[in-house]
Amino acid sequence: METLRNWALTVVLSALAGGIVWLLAPKGSVQKSLRMVVAVFLLSAFITPLLRGGGSFAWELPDEGRPPTIAGFDDVVSRQLQTAVEEEITGRCEGVLRARGIAGQILLQTDILGDGSINIASAKVIVGSGAAGLREELGAATGLDVEVIVE
Repeated sequence: METLRNWALTVVLSALAGGIVWLLAPKGSVQKSLRMVVAVFLLSAFITPLLRGGGSFAWELPDEGRPPTIAGFDDVVSRQLQTAVEEEITGRCEGVLRARGIAGQILLQTDILGDGSINIASAKVIVGSGAAGLREELGAATGLDVEVIVE
């Protein structure tokens, strides 16, 4: 990539230098002759790297696979996702309990698996009373099999 950058810089500087010399030349036959000299000069700037043999134009495209990772970034993202999942499920359970006018405690046990996915090991709701049909309602709100414990 450095070779390509140097080549492009050489071509641009050659074009600028040729343009300045051509503009400063007096009008007439000198300018016509100078136009040909500038054209040959620019052509040589274009093809010199190819004739040199020392430089190569191996254009390496970045690997389209997995992008570079930042140390610990995946763990931070996984923990944030785990927290977001826990807050979402807790909020849905609290909404059901609030709608029924029941006070209760919500216990969630979640784990982060090796592939970064979130596993909900268990979901429990501890209530004092009013548990009739609560399990089904919590299941409909969360999509989980929520264990209801009456104390």
